Amino acid sequence: MKANQLSKTAAFIAIKFYGLTRIESYSALFDGSVIGFYDKLVQFLPSPLCRYHKWLKFKWIRKFYIASEELLLPGDLMHVLARKWYIRRMAEDLVDQGYEQLIVLGAGFDHLSHHYAQQGLRCFEFDAPYMAGLKRDFLKEAYPHSHHPSIIDSHFPADSFSEILQQQPGLDPAKKTIIVAEGFFDYLPSHTVNSLFITIKEYFSHNAAIISTHFALNELPRFHRWVFKTSVNLVDEKLQFNSSMYEFEQLL
Repeated sequence: MKANQLSKTAAFIAIKFYGLTRIESYSALFDGSVIGFYDKLVQFLPSPLCRYHKWLKFKWIRKFYIASEELLLPGDLMHVLARKWYIRRMAEDLVDQGYEQLIVLGAGFDHLSHHYAQQGLRCFEFDAPYMAGLKRDFLKEAYPHSHHPSIIDSHFPADSFSEILQQQPGLDPAKKTIIVAEGFFDYLPSHTVNSLFITIKEYFSHNAAIISTHFALNELPRFHRWVFKTSVNLVDEKLQFNSSMYEFEQLL
C-alpha cells in the first residue's frame, strides 16, 4: 500500500463487520462499545464508502451482499467476525496476565487500541501516513473526550521500525507488551517481515506477545485463491508474504 492512499481492504473489513453486526445473533457476540465504534466509523469513511452505513441497514441488501461473498469466497465474512472476536479475547487474557502496553501494526480502522486506551494501557498504532491521519481525525471527531492511542506515521519497508520505536517517548521497552498484527504481515515482503521480528525481539526486554493473522493462500482451492488475490489487486494493494502456515510458524 502506498503511503498516501486509503487502505480499501481496511475500509471493507470495517464495513463488513458493521454490516454483519446489524444481525442480532452476531452483534450479541460483541460489547455495545465495539458496535458503536464501527457504526460511527462507517459514517466517517470517505464517500462513497460511507453510503454503506445506510445501505446495510436494509435486510435484503445484507442478504444480497452475504450471498455474493459466499459465492465467490466462502467463509470470508465469518473470518472477519472470528478474527475480531478471538483477537479481543486473546488480548484480554494477556492484560489479565499483567501486560501493560499495546502496539497495533497496520491498525487501519480497528477498535482495539481505542478500547484499551480507555482502560489505562499505553496504546500505540503504527500505520501509513494517510491512514494514520484519517484515524486521528476520526477519533477526534467521534470521541473528543476520550483517551486516544498514540498513532504513529510509519511506512514499511521504507521506514526503520527500530528507529521509530526508539523515537516514542511513551513507549517503554521494559514493559510487557502485546503486539497485534491483524492482516499486516501479508502485505510485506518476507525479508521485511523477518526484519520486523528481529527488531521486536531486540527492542523489548520481555518477550512481546504477538497476536497475528496470516493468509496461508496455499490452503485455498485454486479458484478461491485467485478470487482473494484479485480482490486485493483491484483495490490497488498486493499480497507479498506468500508463505505457508508452517513457514510462518518457523519464522515466529
